[in-house]
Amino acid sequence: MTPTQALQKYFGYSEFRHEQKAIIEHVLSGGDVMALMPTGGGKSLCYQLPAVLLNGLTIVISPLIALMKDQVDSLNVAGIPAAFLNSSQSPDEQSRIITKLNSNHIKLLYLAPERLFGSGNKLVDFLRSLPVPVAQIAIDEAHCISHWGHDFRPEYLMLAGLKDHFPNIPVIALTATADKLTQKDILEKLNLKHPAVFISSFNRANITYRVNPKRNSFDQLLDFLGDKKDESGIIYCLSRKSVEALAIDLKAQGYSAEAYHAGLDNATKARNQEAFLRDDVKIIVATIAFGMGINKSNVRYVVHMDMPKNIEGYYQETGRAGRDGLASSALLFYSPGDAIKLKSFVAIDGDPEQTQVMLSKLNDMAKYCQLPTCRRKYLLNYFDEQAPDHCGSCDVCLSEITTFDGTEIAQKALSAVYRLKERFGTTYVIDFLRGSKNEKIRQEHKEIKTYGVGKDISKADWQRYIRELVALGYLKFTETEYPVLTLTSKSEAVLKGLQKVDLVATQTMEEGPTETLPFENQLFSILKNIRRDIATNENVPAYVIVSDATLMEIATYLPQSLDELRFISGFGDVKLARYGREFVNPVKVYTHERGLNSRIANKSRKRERKPKTERTPTPRSSDTRRASLELYKKDKSIAEIAAERGLNVSTVESHLSFFVESGELDVSEMVSPDKMPAIQDAIESYGAERLAPLKEILGPDFSYGEIKAVLGWINRNQ
Repeated sequence: MTPTQALQKYFGYSEFRHEQKAIIEHVLSGGDVMALMPTGGGKSLCYQLPAVLLNGLTIVISPLIALMKDQVDSLNVAGIPAAFLNSSQSPDEQSRIITKLNSNHIKLLYLAPERLFGSGNKLVDFLRSLPVPVAQIAIDEAHCISHWGHDFRPEYLMLAGLKDHFPNIPVIALTATADKLTQKDILEKLNLKHPAVFISSFNRANITYRVNPKRNSFDQLLDFLGDKKDESGIIYCLSRKSVEALAIDLKAQGYSAEAYHAGLDNATKARNQEAFLRDDVKIIVATIAFGMGINKSNVRYVVHMDMPKNIEGYYQETGRAGRDGLASSALLFYSPGDAIKLKSFVAIDGDPEQTQVMLSKLNDMAKYCQLPTCRRKYLLNYFDEQAPDHCGSCDVCLSEITTFDGTEIAQKALSAVYRLKERFGTTYVIDFLRGSKNEKIRQEHKEIKTYGVGKDISKADWQRYIRELVALGYLKFTETEYPVLTLTSKSEAVLKGLQKVDLVATQTMEEGPTETLPFENQLFSILKNIRRDIATNENVPAYVIVSDATLMEIATYLPQSLDELRFISGFGDVKLARYGREFVNPVKVYTHERGLNSRIANKSRKRERKPKTERTPTPRSSDTRRASLELYKKDKSIAEIAAERGLNVSTVESHLSFFVESGELDVSEMVSPDKMPAIQDAIESYGAERLAPLKEILGPDFSYGEIKAVLGWINRNQ
């Protein structure tokens, strides 16, 4: 069986993502691998698929019991025999697994590192004595072995001796979050032999990133949750006390929420987590103790009530949203005081070098929160990945921004920093600018002519302007425990009046265009209930049976037989045999009652991803529009065109609407006829100067692309 055949048979997919195929082929050839892939990017498949092809046992090192159970449930449902051994099991349960291992009835065994190498543990010797040998070792969350990683776990250091016990067994180390320093540390500590290193794109295109100022944050949270009562989400707080208080407040507002933190007893943690995984509870309010390795695919949003300590942690936590590929949100509430509060949390006693690294990471996180430029670009650049300046799906890129000439304000700020000899932080500089009578302002500073020069500007506005000047590169912070504002190489030109500085006057958020399938919503609900019943009967979380994305495909393409259901992503041979009829039969009833037919013929076969080529010079606008049209005529979706060409979805929509206006593309190819009248009415009633109000009037069932296409059609007819 080839890897591609195994992918379809066990996992129900017709093509690999990211670097999966190359990683799997390298492991099958016996080589060591370190793989960096985004959260939700399919890391687990990189060792799970080789496990079914290799003749022997795959050992998976995993840091959390919940992660083990989650993955084992998913594998067993897919027809791959898997088990875990950990402290949560009774001696009888463990004995049954040992028997299965001896009789070669298990393909993957999940273990904690201390279980394998703990003092007095004979498990290594037992595994080496099995009749069928260990064929592969996978180390999940490999960043836990590094002191420089954001989630160092001392027990992972035991894995340094792995190659001594299994010298010729391929080892695959996997993580979603490791900067260059952490990557180097992982490779050195694991002592891998000439490992191949694969780094996939860190971009989670289906997640929209937002940062809101932490003012009335609970009211803002309720606004955000307003239309999400039936959706699953995770809300992170910094302290256990905040977690419990927020969970109580959300329950009082009618939300299905529970708390999770390390201070709760094990039974409560297990109960709350299980309820969340099974969709009995919609919201988990948690500290960062929750979530690592959880494969719950239908988490629609992640909220941070406080600023995380580093980009790696933030990226991993936000990555728990939208693992099924559907549109999801990441919202963070930020206050400048967060960074100051967190300094004591990141300091490491007796280790000034590591403390400095952690402070630097904290400063990087604070910069992210203060950005006036694309947040996605900042995240990707942090992980050494290039990105366009505008992503079209973060709050900055979705904002309509007006600017003003802020050169004089910039000169006042830079002059204050210069006059104060670059020795003070933001608070002192602002108090100095505003002529504060605070006794903390030194007397000699009150004699400087710049003192009080900015008293007409509020403290909040000065904070915002200084954040912008830092982001624009006219000021910078020192990377010390107490950051100090200093000038940069760009400051002099502003102070001399040679450089104009534009600052933000107003910023208005617009909803971003989202690509959603035109699915039958009522059928989708019916299918979710069927999935819930199957999951309850099998005693596993609902998403283990099939994901929301799979159900949405069924509700879109309306398969009428098992042969047609085979074309739906996520239905491998085992799931097709086990559950196929339970999903197909209600689809047939639903379509018969409404006079609908199968649309499976409209589901284009997924294409093999083409190898990357050298980027050509930017074409003329007519050429770039034409390129989008040609791809669209080849049955590529707008989202696929945007991804292939490195453009925003909204740009591709504008390209296609141009051809609707020219008459080269029929409007019906972009907009269904039943939607046309509503869009026309909205345009005629409210005008077409701005798209955001039209989108708000029309509601979530209408996309920006559809509105643009109808506008093009109207312009052509006029």
